[in-house]
Amino acid sequence: MKHKPQKINDTVIKFAGIPFTGVLAFHLSGFASAAGINSHPAIINYSCFIFISFCLWNGSAYAHYLLRNQLYKIKKLYFRIPARYSITIAVTWIISYILLICWNYFLHDAQFTQHGIIYCQLIMTLISIQVSSIYEIVYLNKERESDLIKIERSEKLKVQAQLDALKSQIDPHFIFNSLNTLSYLISQDQEKAKLFNDTLAKVYRYILINKEKDLIQLKQEIEFASNYFYLLKIRYQAGLNMLIKMDNVSIENYSIPPLSLQALIENAIKHNYFSEKINLSIEITISEDEIRVVNHKNIKKYDIQSSRIGLANLNERYSLIVNKDIIVSQTPDFFTVLLPVIKSV
Repeated sequence: MKHKPQKINDTVIKFAGIPFTGVLAFHLSGFASAAGINSHPAIINYSCFIFISFCLWNGSAYAHYLLRNQLYKIKKLYFRIPARYSITIAVTWIISYILLICWNYFLHDAQFTQHGIIYCQLIMTLISIQVSSIYEIVYLNKERESDLIKIERSEKLKVQAQLDALKSQIDPHFIFNSLNTLSYLISQDQEKAKLFNDTLAKVYRYILINKEKDLIQLKQEIEFASNYFYLLKIRYQAGLNMLIKMDNVSIENYSIPPLSLQALIENAIKHNYFSEKINLSIEITISEDEIRVVNHKNIKKYDIQSSRIGLANLNERYSLIVNKDIIVSQTPDFFTVLLPVIKSV
């Protein structure tokens, strides 16, 4: 795809630089002190050289702008840079020669020699090369900034696409378990089924409102986790316990990816056996730096049909959203997951 060259706002530079370079070239060339030059008002000569500077400056800048795409097709710098400055030298030499000849012929009756004209051209060329270098630096800097913005935007879009894919995995997974639970309760106890349905409405309301968000207030996530666990208590009736402890933390000031706690509660129930006699206890401890979720281990003896998206999904979400990983550790008796918390205020 053809790259459109960026334009730069060089009005201030031109306003100061063009008169300065014109006057400088007039004096450095020796024309200002030459015999007979004072027969004309100085303002006329200065104006002519400022006009020549104006033509050189804009001609070189415009040529550079037009040919930038062709120049950047040259990948090797030791070919591209000489080509870049060759354009400046060619434009400067042609324009300055024509205008100096006209100035010398019409204003001074050709009193200056060809040698003097060429010497002035050399000075103008050196000045043009310096000006051209400034433009090149500005162009490269702007293109570097533009490339960085494009790269950053591309990375954000890539991360967002990955995150959206992970979010889409949560809903079907949770719906499947919820429908199974409701189906079971309807056949066993209609009162509990109604209670389950009312609480389930709160849970789904939370999911519908917050599923597109990257982060949610920790207070809301804890309320959601409590409702979710209550649904499980209705279903299983016995064998489940959950304790939430807070170490003097203002949970309104912290954020967490939505459905994080739900994923860990679900993971504990999915992989551990529990009954009225053998309880499964889940303890959630919230501190300023992390959330520690610990459950007793009593691994089920039979194979578990799993989509294998639980902890891997959660870790990937943390990695994408906050550039941090969850920490998983276990002993023969306990399974522990540490979730980083994000301070929101």
